[in-house]
Amino acid sequence: MGVRSMRGQLDASTLLDASTLLDAKQRRPRARRAVGWTTPAVLLLGALLPAVLLLGALLVAAGCSWTESPASGSEVSDAPAASISAADGTESGAAAEQSPASTAPPAPTPTNAGVHVGRFAPGVANEASGVASATGNPDAFFVVDDPTGTDGVVAVDANGSLLARIGVAGMSAGNAEALAGGTCGTTPIAVSGEQPAVGARCLYVGDLGDQIGRDHITIYRFAEPALLPPPDEPVPADAWKYTYPDQPQDAESLLVDTDGSLLIITKPAHKGKAVAPHRVYRAQPGGGELRQVGEFSPPKPPVALQSLLTGNVVTDAAAAPGRVLLLTYDQVVEYTAPDPTAPLATFFSWPQRNLPMPEQIQSEGIAPTIDGCGYTIVSEAGPGGGAGSIAVVHCR
Repeated sequence: MGVRSMRGQLDASTLLDASTLLDAKQRRPRARRAVGWTTPAVLLLGALLPAVLLLGALLVAAGCSWTESPASGSEVSDAPAASISAADGTESGAAAEQSPASTAPPAPTPTNAGVHVGRFAPGVANEASGVASATGNPDAFFVVDDPTGTDGVVAVDANGSLLARIGVAGMSAGNAEALAGGTCGTTPIAVSGEQPAVGARCLYVGDLGDQIGRDHITIYRFAEPALLPPPDEPVPADAWKYTYPDQPQDAESLLVDTDGSLLIITKPAHKGKAVAPHRVYRAQPGGGELRQVGEFSPPKPPVALQSLLTGNVVTDAAAAPGRVLLLTYDQVVEYTAPDPTAPLATFFSWPQRNLPMPEQIQSEGIAPTIDGCGYTIVSEAGPGGGAGSIAVVHCR
């Protein structure tokens, strides 16, 4: 309902309440016999109630409020207890007291205002499952599809238009569910034998989904390709193979840590019952056995819609300096580091808030935009068919 329509209803309600007040004054003795008491304050409250409801609706529509409640979960081994206890926000709260909010301009905040949802053309990314921003072009994004046999990524713009198809040497994914961008670390890339340059950025495709039944997972790492012009040949890539220490897991989320190691977040099965905690595993560069470093449950969404069928499960996550973005089918959650040294593996204990969620079905991938504030979400076509989509949420 539009604000103008609501305002018209408010005026009509106010006139009706005024008429009721006049009628009550004319029949005061009779009203007292029926009810037992009547005061002007009660009648005034009735007249103001529609205005209060309108104000509440507008505040809810504004959205994007801090929750600050700590997420459930426990760190197993990646950080000492002091690192986790410091994540309760005590130190950052003290800093806030020393710097009154009135002396600083408000920080930019992601907003749904003006968000455009672009549709992929058929065959571009029908089952889009991961996205990463292109560092050399703020309007370009890399996207991975998850059908069996996927052998590369595509580059698209914010409208979903195809910019380039980029093959990845040696890649034939069984169920590519994640795409993450981050530091290359210090491990030489593919057959080059040379250490990556300081600050070099790589893309990581996570062949993590356990929809096909497997005894290992594979992560493909390659240097982020330029798009002007895009490469003509498949880009050289590593294929790091990993096994779980206990049993195979389904997963759709991949985070790149500052040292080039990776964090994998599992996706527990729903099956009509409560969703088990999500496990967090660390993957060291080069492959090997994963190591569990924590577990957590994502916060409940403000409004549960798709998660009523799927369960409240994590479909993707992305890391940027000082923040982690978590995506479920019904919400975007931002975790903010309490201090610059907070270990990434403890992100689920950081202060959190909900961010605007674009209107998409079956959202599967999220990535921060290169401005450090906004983010991009891609979705599959959904169970009803159609085209996958991309939405860019900007800050104001």
